[in-house]
Amino acid sequence: MQKRVLSWRCHGGVSVVRLALVLLAGLVIGAASTTAQSQKPEGAPAASAEVTGQETAVLTDAPLVPPPIKRDHPTRVIVNLEVREVVQRLADGVDYTFWTFGGRVPGKFIRVKHGDVVEFHLHNHPSSKMPHNIDLHAVTGPGGGATSTFTAPGHSSQFSFTALNPGLYVYHCATAPVGMHVANGMYGLILVEPREGLPPVDREYYIMQSEFYTKGRHGAEGLQPFDMEKAIDERPTYVVFNGAVNSLVATMPCRRTLAKPSSSSLVMAGQTWCRRFTSLERFLTGSTLKVAQRYGRKMCRRR
Repeated sequence: MQKRVLSWRCHGGVSVVRLALVLLAGLVIGAASTTAQSQKPEGAPAASAEVTGQETAVLTDAPLVPPPIKRDHPTRVIVNLEVREVVQRLADGVDYTFWTFGGRVPGKFIRVKHGDVVEFHLHNHPSSKMPHNIDLHAVTGPGGGATSTFTAPGHSSQFSFTALNPGLYVYHCATAPVGMHVANGMYGLILVEPREGLPPVDREYYIMQSEFYTKGRHGAEGLQPFDMEKAIDERPTYVVFNGAVNSLVATMPCRRTLAKPSSSSLVMAGQTWCRRFTSLERFLTGSTLKVAQRYGRKMCRRR
């Protein structure tokens, strides 16, 4: 497969950005979820403030991020997320059946605040062919919610958790075989803002890198099925940002904009394709790159 370089078009001036970058490069997420997240980071304050009020979470599709949370107290946050298995464009002339949280890859961006009590509703659309669940790495509890959210097509499930640990976390489907569900697009981000909030910025962006394994070769037209053999061998047919080839070309600002001071958060998962991130990282000159979470057999290293 030939290496392809991302091209970027300028769409207006942006002085400061926070770019939420997620490198979801591999097939196996494994068991690094609840065990790794069950321990509170050193120095993290206890979620002891009184929970008052209730609101419904604003969920967004990549590259958009929900607006910053302005309130200064924890509240009860209602999250409604629907699983849909949908046929969408992977590349020009190429379609794929994506398994999604919210109808797009990556899944909806969820934003809550430290101390919030989150009432999470997972719905599995009646047209789905598979049961699904969700493992949120921000959750302290059995399987990050996976134990409580195994949901058959046409059904819904519900559980609640307190957002104890501020940070940027991945979520994913944890239904067996986990690798197959993840490889078909079942992942996204949840941000737990600290109580004092985050430093103000002009723009925030949501990017995830994905691998897709198709029966046909790269560029083969038509509806392409999932290839389990390629997935096991770690031979992705496509490595893309935000679910499709060239998905960022019309949605992201130009290089000189991203090169200005910014705050960048990176979650890295997977095995072999971390190096693909370097083509995007070149556009982050001068940014502060914060690694929010790492797991998988191999770690990305700056070159």
